Formats: sequence, structure tokens, C-alpha cells
Amino acid sequence: MLCLTNTSSVVLPENEPAAKVWNSGGANYDRISRQIADAIEHCVDRLNPQAGENVLDVATGTGWTARRIAARGANVTGVDICSTALETARSIDNSRQINFQVGDAEALQFDDATFDAIASTFGVMFCGAPERAASELARVCKPGGR
Repeated sequence: MLCLTNTSSVVLPENEPAAKVWNSGGANYDRISRQIADAIEHCVDRLNPQAGENVLDVATGTGWTARRIAARGANVTGVDICSTALETARSIDNSRQINFQVGDAEALQFDDATFDAIASTFGVMFCGAPERAASELARVCKPGGR
């Protein structure tokens, strides 16, 4: 799997400093996810992913939400500006059902209307420009998606 250490091609220049900060934590974020496992499960329950759907998990971190969605049969793309957290996510689960990749919530590298559903448990709220991230989430979600 591709693991980018230079994220400049997919992370907006103004978000590079944040990416460096998040990268300093890397695998430690998996411990944080254990503390919020109930909230992650609640998010996945509310999303109600279906087998065969294409779901985007934005700010996936070490992939907890992505793995819970994939366990329900959906195909998941997990994006995060933190390449070190993604390395941990891949080491935990490198299945074909989950595609982890470096990406910026404010400039997603996907075509319009790509995903049936989008999740972000505790990530988009940290964006420097949340309105731009919200616009991107709406853009890549299929009409009638969730």
C-alpha cells in the first residue's frame, strides 16, 4: 500500500503545519480511539452502512471507524492528513475492503458523488476551515447519500 511521508500533493499548503503536528502523535492516536470506542460505535450505528456501499471515513486516524464500517460489509476509504496514523491503521488491517490514504478534508481528491455515505467521528471539527470541509463532504457524497 502507498504510504506518503511528503503529503504536499494532497494536503493544502495551509494545512501542512497541522499535518506535522498530527504526525507527531502517530500510533498513539489508537489509544485515544479506545477511549472513544462507544462514540465511534454510535456514529457507525447512526450511519447504518450497508454491504457493498462505498463509504468515506474522513480523518480516519488509526482506522477505528473505518474498521467498524467495513465489518458491516461496506467498502471503505479512510483519509487523514496524518500519514503516521495511517501506517498504524494499515498495520492493524490491510484488507482490500479498506483503502487508507493521505488526504485533506478541505480538498478531497475524489470525483463528485463518489460515496454512498460519509463518516467523521472526531476529525472534521479540527479543520482550519470547517465550512470548506463541509462543502467537500457534500460534493463527494452521492445525491440522497448520508
